[in-house]
Amino acid sequence: MRLNSIQFLTSTSVMMSMMVIPLLANDMGANYTQVGIIMSVYGACLFASSYIFSKVSDTLDIKKLLLIGLACSAVAYFLQVFTHDPLSLALIRGLLGICVGMYPAALIMHVYGLKRSIGKFFSLGALGWAAGFLGAGVIGDYDLIFVVSSVMLLISFIVAVAMPKVEVERIKVDYFSLSTVKKNWNIYLTFFLRHTGAVGCWTIFPIYMMTLGADIFWIGLLYSINPLMQFFIMRRMDGQNMERIVKVGYVLSVAAFLSLLPASIYYHIIPAMFLIAISWSFLFVGSTELLLQRNKDKATAAGYLNSVISLSMISGALYGGVVANIWGFNAVFIGAAGLSLVSLVISATSLTQRQRQDSVRV
Repeated sequence: MRLNSIQFLTSTSVMMSMMVIPLLANDMGANYTQVGIIMSVYGACLFASSYIFSKVSDTLDIKKLLLIGLACSAVAYFLQVFTHDPLSLALIRGLLGICVGMYPAALIMHVYGLKRSIGKFFSLGALGWAAGFLGAGVIGDYDLIFVVSSVMLLISFIVAVAMPKVEVERIKVDYFSLSTVKKNWNIYLTFFLRHTGAVGCWTIFPIYMMTLGADIFWIGLLYSINPLMQFFIMRRMDGQNMERIVKVGYVLSVAAFLSLLPASIYYHIIPAMFLIAISWSFLFVGSTELLLQRNKDKATAAGYLNSVISLSMISGALYGGVVANIWGFNAVFIGAAGLSLVSLVISATSLTQRQRQDSVRV
């Protein structure tokens, strides 16, 4: 119950703040390219932090790491209140990225150590995303959104303090070794390419929605469709063939991004949100399960997926901002579909090669 509460509250905070950053940056006078840069700074810092603390979670006390990450994040969320121009917004978002990258791997290891369902645990995160989007839309005021995000992280910290210590296998890791990346390169690379396209879309999506007639309330409401669907889908994924699930996720991603093209008013994007929800659920749960099954350094392997997500937030934010600035919104969506198609080809090819290798070993 405590783990679920932390997952829900932290996920709510992340999305509540993230949804309004493009709008806030735009109000501060940033163009689409600058919006992309601001979003990419957060991604760069999150990447570095996720990489380091994924390794740390395999060696040190996971409860202490969880507490430190939650406490630092609570402070960083609150500091967003003091931003006043695009530069200060980028700097504070960078600090937040470092803090938010501290705790996910430790949190996942708590779930694994207690032998809980990964899919059901992630579904609470998706429910938190929905609450974050809806909350941001209802609150409307930027500063109040940041304060609420900080309070939820503070509550998460208090909940985590009362949690019992969970014992998991501790192993010695090489902080500069890339052996885990090499072993699972196909999972990381395909996920990176698809999520780069997705982040490109989300970087400019709130602004795009406003051009279609939506206000901040409707943006939050329509955004919430995606994670609400994820909540129900992820809870029913235990026992599935995860390799097949991942491939289907890439197929649906192609269809989802292309379905954004015909929109002429904001509610036309509703079908795309359903497709995106299914595809993300399949890809995130499926990829995480495969990494946990195939690797001994489980915190590192699963935590690296968060590093991949944050790395794609750098490339995706720059991609979305620059492409939208030069060629417009539709070009961003077409490019995202193309990247998902490349991921599908790589995933299908590497799966076939792995099956052949396994049959030779047998």
